[in-house]
Amino acid sequence: MSKKSAPDRAPAPSVADVAREAGVAPSTVSRALTKPGRIAEPTRLKVEAAARKLGYMVNQAARNLRIGQTRTIMVVLPDELYIGASQTVLEVLRSAAEAMTARGYSLVIANVSRAAQTDEHILSLAFGGTVSGVLLMATPIPSTADRNLMQAGLPVVSLHFDMSGQNIPSVISNDSQAIGEAVEALVELGHARFLYIRGRTDNYHDIERLRGVREALARSGISPASLQTMPGDFNFEGGIAAGQLYLALAPDERPTAVVCANDDTAIGFIKTVIDGGLDVPGDVSVVGFDGASVGAFMTPSLSTVQQSTAEMGRQAVDLVIGMATGELLAPPDRIEVRCQLVLRQSVRALAPELRSQIS
Repeated sequence: MSKKSAPDRAPAPSVADVAREAGVAPSTVSRALTKPGRIAEPTRLKVEAAARKLGYMVNQAARNLRIGQTRTIMVVLPDELYIGASQTVLEVLRSAAEAMTARGYSLVIANVSRAAQTDEHILSLAFGGTVSGVLLMATPIPSTADRNLMQAGLPVVSLHFDMSGQNIPSVISNDSQAIGEAVEALVELGHARFLYIRGRTDNYHDIERLRGVREALARSGISPASLQTMPGDFNFEGGIAAGQLYLALAPDERPTAVVCANDDTAIGFIKTVIDGGLDVPGDVSVVGFDGASVGAFMTPSLSTVQQSTAEMGRQAVDLVIGMATGELLAPPDRIEVRCQLVLRQSVRALAPELRSQIS
């Protein structure tokens, strides 16, 4: 009894088949499906429609082997991913992921913490040839006793931290300038006694923001002695602790304007001083930093320095992919993305009688 032979399978569609269907050259098909950002939109859409009709899919693994390049970008997250009202790292991560998808790239998150074994895992990915670039999200260079990320020879871009001094192209907010604009706006409203509630004292953002506060006061002709600082930690608890210290001051020693290292600090501070019997902004004006979406729904609504997280993500992706493909041979040392000052109910002009007391 003879066995029936299996039916022949139809051959998989090829690049040439897609090219004939779309009425373009095979090279155009390849560019449209692997480098969509480098081809005219009408042509790309026509090629994609033809590929869908024929059921053609790019064999990315084979392509990677052929050209020695993957289409995966590794993201290294901070030591500790703090979850609060200020979601800047997560918002930039989401924007970066969307931008990568639009460019035909994938994102792999390398870590959720930075224990010693985690850094070894990060380096194994970097040296293993499975990624074509790295985004460092507000974090230092991963390293172990015998090697570090920079030795892998991959394009590396820093997000949030300015690491251009270490020859790492960086995409950052204009922290010091932006917070300085907030201080100058408060000065124009009559405030002359300031409190800055800090983040972590060794953190890049805290250093830049405190510098911006001091420089803005100097430009406004206000004495350095008119600025007080209190410790914080970029979280609600830091704002609560600072609020308690503020309430313990004699009324005539309390600054009338408080600038916080981030929105979480400002939220904790505002709740504490209101619970302590003060009025915001009647007794004290408060400004945060980051642009947490919840700030608009608080009572009083929170004034803040709004970071452009979406733009930061897009800029970083364009930079790292440009370096990975060789399209960007001389990347900029640093790209500063401007923030926007948003004044809401937590800030108001200083009452005339209080101005006369501090003048």
